[in-house]
Amino acid sequence: MEHARRQADRRRGIDRRFAIRRRDEDIRLSTWEEQRSQFLTRYLFWALGLAYFNFPADAPSPAGQGTATVNIVLELYVLLVSVYFWHAREVLQSPLRWRLAMWTDLAAVSYAVIADPVVISPAYLVYIMVILGNGMRYGLRFFQEAVAGSFVLGGLTVLWLYPDLQQVITLHTVFFALFGGIIILYAYSLTRSIEHARLQLEQERSTDMLTGLLNRRALYEHAEELFRRLERGDPPLVVVFADVDRFKRVNDTHGHHIGDRVLAEVARVLNASVRGSDIVGRFGGDEFILILPNTPLDGGTTVAQRLQQALRRWTDEQQLDLSLSIGLGEAPAHGRDLKTVLEQVDKAMYLSKGGRGPGGILRVGEVLPA
Repeated sequence: MEHARRQADRRRGIDRRFAIRRRDEDIRLSTWEEQRSQFLTRYLFWALGLAYFNFPADAPSPAGQGTATVNIVLELYVLLVSVYFWHAREVLQSPLRWRLAMWTDLAAVSYAVIADPVVISPAYLVYIMVILGNGMRYGLRFFQEAVAGSFVLGGLTVLWLYPDLQQVITLHTVFFALFGGIIILYAYSLTRSIEHARLQLEQERSTDMLTGLLNRRALYEHAEELFRRLERGDPPLVVVFADVDRFKRVNDTHGHHIGDRVLAEVARVLNASVRGSDIVGRFGGDEFILILPNTPLDGGTTVAQRLQQALRRWTDEQQLDLSLSIGLGEAPAHGRDLKTVLEQVDKAMYLSKGGRGPGGILRVGEVLPA
């Protein structure tokens, strides 16, 4: 079943070595600065809403709503926004929060349209702001959801206000809707092109060109998120440091072009031997790092043995004298960041080589028998 899943992933172009960063290729992660800017924009529109319905002498009288009722709704909106803002400071990447905040925005805009007696309410423009603000920050999935939500809630709002649509279908309203639709379609096209280019650049920056695995920089980036989860109470993870034994001999005997092919095949064997949620990367030279989330040290040892067996089968077929020496460590027991754990795992791996010879497995803190 695992093999079938991997085959299906390859047909669809899904690379699960990037699973931690991107569980969904249509959703992108957003920086704190971007999210803070979005929250400040929400506060700005809240203030504009208060001013629109309250302060000018000719402020529109809310249609079927008292001004006090409108103010209560606006206060409820800003309270929810403040809760989301607080949560963003605690947990930066949260698609659930992004989605809740987006639908809160759409509901608030729809209420403002209902409360505004003006047929072409300025609040309709805020639908476009919600679409652009979420789509351009969080990717195409949120763009599509914001468009769908805007059309559904906007349409229901119009039907609520004007059961007889002939009352409001004029040349002005038709062109207003047409221009809004064109703006949204054009923005979607631009966002899609930008997202495609960004994803391609991100993968190129994160990929070791020889093996197709994550490079060292990407490994550390992925590890930051995994170690943050440990701080929030996630189960332990295991870090595996694997070194290809006697690789230099292959290079010296057969040439670097064969050595490169061997590294690429070793990478393929390692990647095919772990779960889709595990992280596999090339640390440099003939050294590979695996990060196994939600895995105890005993489980990591089992994985290490499986890696050695898989490589042994391949080297036997190719008649190559290669093996894997492996060091294992567990976080947070052996460190609260990847650098600290790797220092200990690296020592364990070289102790294994020195004490047991090539092809050994040693855990951090394990004592070799005399």
